[in-house]
Amino acid sequence: MIKYFKPMSTAKREEIIDIYNAEEKQVKPWRKGANHKKAFSVLKDYVSEEFGHENWTSNSGTFFETLYPYRIHTDTSVKESNYQTVVIPLDWAHEEDSALDENVLYIFNQTWHKEGTMFLKGSPPSKEGPRYNTETREYSEVIDLVPDYIDTSVAADCDHLTKENFEGMSVSAKMKWEPGQPFTFPRNALHCSNNWHRLGIKQKLGLSLFTTTDL
Repeated sequence: MIKYFKPMSTAKREEIIDIYNAEEKQVKPWRKGANHKKAFSVLKDYVSEEFGHENWTSNSGTFFETLYPYRIHTDTSVKESNYQTVVIPLDWAHEEDSALDENVLYIFNQTWHKEGTMFLKGSPPSKEGPRYNTETREYSEVIDLVPDYIDTSVAADCDHLTKENFEGMSVSAKMKWEPGQPFTFPRNALHCSNNWHRLGIKQKLGLSLFTTTDL
């Protein structure tokens, strides 16, 4: 399932931001994070309505206040069923003349059935320190790779990443990222943001819920 949810009200979005502001932060050089559990309890009915059922939960998730566009990665787990990722954009800081309508998250057709991982083919060893996700530069276990293919338009839009990172990847959806407009996609789908620094965006705040289900 890849879809936009109905827009979130300003009051509900501000309530979630207040929850984030009250949470203890996990601080790293490239981002701040915070626990998702209080926000999950507030959002459960809203998400259930959008999923069309209540047979789901979120044992993991995070607020993210990020200074840098995201790499290609998955939100998968080997400890539970992988259902949907729910992304809830909350706020951003940007220049007055920013191209906000061009701020997107790419969802790829390719999937992954191991632990949460960043896909870094062609990139040098990371110097960013420990992350939640593991890393791979070898794509043989990525499902549905397109042989000898790089989508050059996507690589250009995501020029914060090495072009070779996109080898074999084709786009399933291009989701607009804007505060108050949540969306969802499968946890096992590879995805990344475009280079929103080029658009005049300095910083973004959002919430991700990584869900599981018995369906």
